[in-house]
Amino acid sequence: MHLRKPDTSLDERRGIVRLLDRVKEDDISLGELEEIGRALKKSDSVALRQLVRRLWLEQCGDHISRYVYLLDFFDPEEWLDQLIGMALKRRDLDDVARAAIRSTLEGQGVDVTHPPLSSRLSGSGNGGSLSLPQILGGGEEGLVAFMEEFLLYPREMRLTTVGQLARMDDPRVVSLLEIMLRTGDDDITAAALSALGYIRHQESAVLLRDHLSRTPELAGGPATRSLRRLSFLGIVPESAGEREAPLPFHRCCTGPPDGDGYRTLVFARSTGRDTLTYLSLQLHEVVGIVGARGSSSAPPAKLEDELIELQGEEEVVAVEPEYALCLLRDALYRNRETATELPAEFLVRSGMFNGEELVPAPYDPPLQPATTFPSLAAGCLDEVADDDFFSCWFMTDSRVYGYAAQWRELELKSGGSERSRGLEMILKRFCEELFSPQIERIHRRLLLVADLMGRAGRNPRLAENTAVLAGSIANFRLPYHFHPFLRRFALESMDMAREALEEGFEVDGIDTGEEWDD
Repeated sequence: MHLRKPDTSLDERRGIVRLLDRVKEDDISLGELEEIGRALKKSDSVALRQLVRRLWLEQCGDHISRYVYLLDFFDPEEWLDQLIGMALKRRDLDDVARAAIRSTLEGQGVDVTHPPLSSRLSGSGNGGSLSLPQILGGGEEGLVAFMEEFLLYPREMRLTTVGQLARMDDPRVVSLLEIMLRTGDDDITAAALSALGYIRHQESAVLLRDHLSRTPELAGGPATRSLRRLSFLGIVPESAGEREAPLPFHRCCTGPPDGDGYRTLVFARSTGRDTLTYLSLQLHEVVGIVGARGSSSAPPAKLEDELIELQGEEEVVAVEPEYALCLLRDALYRNRETATELPAEFLVRSGMFNGEELVPAPYDPPLQPATTFPSLAAGCLDEVADDDFFSCWFMTDSRVYGYAAQWRELELKSGGSERSRGLEMILKRFCEELFSPQIERIHRRLLLVADLMGRAGRNPRLAENTAVLAGSIANFRLPYHFHPFLRRFALESMDMAREALEEGFEVDGIDTGEEWDD
């Protein structure tokens, strides 16, 4: 009989998370940092990937400097480009963070005395640090850097900045204004269309014509007026001809939603050469696209390495392009409905899609539970919950740590039936506070997991049982801590938080009261 090899990847990832959380402790010593570095090195690329993500997201300069210190435990070829990219792109680095990054880059032989690194790693970190020649000469990276800064401006300053671009006699400005047309902001769109009428180059006329062809309902507006202004100057777009169809997708992949409602979505498209353009997105079930990174000319081997890592860490699987585009359009719909701005890198790199592929539209999983919900046998429930697609089903909300601390106190101070009653009270309050307000989201999240199972060629019975589980939660009438799946979800979330607390991770303001005596 074939025995499945035990999966220890989740334990490994949890251990990495706890180690990286320890880095933020106020009284951590250099010796402890080195101990953490040696421990992370054992997990190699898995730990490095999490470390780099922390670096990109961290705001505190002291914490950034500690994370940068840990990079030295890994091969520089694996992280040097990321650190340079961080230095070029981030505008919120304080003096401590910039000094740490500068020192590390110098130690690797990088010249930080010349632009653009010199302007990034010295002086104050105020906005507006890039000149237009630097932006336009920096290719896509320069455009991303500009848009990240642009999105931090107040509304009035954004409109002023767009107006200033109209004074630049450089055809490359057109690419910057084209990106601004993707923001979905009506005022920014109108300002960009008006600015294009003052840029006396063929590229400007072509963009205006193409924009009108995609949005005929806007005829007579600023795009029409700008096109007419250019035509008076003898600048008319070349004959449109037949629009070229976009090149086919090379690969589309996605992972299941995790316990907080996040998932990864990856697109790779042929460029017609020996490289690929790819875009990796982080989606959230409520607000849509919250993160993006990619490349316009990645070697296929680099993409494959990226996907292998994602497969191991986030259970990413290959899917059909039509399905991946449905998820993308749904995310764009949620960005629009919640007024959540699209990430700068997505705005720059979304040129890899055609207009029809980016039309916002909600997506409802086709696999819906029946009107009657058969109860799941314990074995079927375990089969669903033990599946790899649920390996990241735990909540990271800070409130979880409070309940985990209460659980720990309960086990230290009581036993037997008192301990059992106390745990029931903790679970009851946990589920009331954290699950009740978002039970519809958990229901839909499970349907999306079932949907992906079916599309990824998993066992149809597994997908059906997952859909049944979703229906059972939506129609559960007892307190939620009595539902076996939600109970397990709560316990695993608290267990992970508890392990972090026992490793010394501290969370300000957690409730460690003894209300389990109720």
